[in-house]
Amino acid sequence: MLWLEKAAGYLLAGSASALLLSAGLQAADVKDSLKVVEQTNNSAATSQETIDKLSRETRNLLEEYRKLLDGSEYQAAYTRELQELEEVQQRRLTELREQIEQARVTQQRIIPLMRTMADSLEKFVILDLPFHQEERIVAVLDLKQRLRSPDISVSAKFRILLEAYQLEQDYGSTIESWRGPLLQGDQELSVQYLRVGRVALYYQLLDGSSSGYWDKQQQQWLPLEARYNRGLIQALRVAENITAPQLLNLPLRLSGEES
Repeated sequence: MLWLEKAAGYLLAGSASALLLSAGLQAADVKDSLKVVEQTNNSAATSQETIDKLSRETRNLLEEYRKLLDGSEYQAAYTRELQELEEVQQRRLTELREQIEQARVTQQRIIPLMRTMADSLEKFVILDLPFHQEERIVAVLDLKQRLRSPDISVSAKFRILLEAYQLEQDYGSTIESWRGPLLQGDQELSVQYLRVGRVALYYQLLDGSSSGYWDKQQQQWLPLEARYNRGLIQALRVAENITAPQLLNLPLRLSGEES
């Protein structure tokens, strides 16, 4: 019996030791498992961070690519626009060169023409009725000098020439009177002049006692009969806007005959 009790005690002691050993092993396994889980979680967190970082980098790269793509398309459109603009400018330059060449040819032709017109105008003034003749000749000489000036453009020269012609043309449709000197032989008289367009030119002494007219054929002043003095006085009053326009009774000399 004593042996059995001892044997039973040993068995109980062994079982307890086995239980304690098994519990210790289980505790170690749990600890190791927890450690593995912790490491796994840490690794997963690190991996997630890496994934997030890579994702951000991918989005950034994608955004940069899109920007570059948009910039490339914009650059291509801008380049096309520049090419079209260059083509337009080239066509414009070609047109301007052609216009310059045409202007050069026109200038070569028009300058001699303007000088010829100025010479003709000078001759016309000299042969015309002798009214304001000195100042008109001075104006023509000034015109010819300006036509030779290199500082004035061709267009401005042409405009000046046309203005001179227009001024002379206007004399043909106006009536005018003015007071001035008249040289008769060695005597200088103070007279009142009357110009009727370019048809006739008269004078009358200030007291109305005598009158005369310019004879184109003889190129000199000739006296008028006294019976025309009153009609000339009336014409002078019309020219000076003293009286209203009316039919003038003035003599005209045609082909050397009085009419």
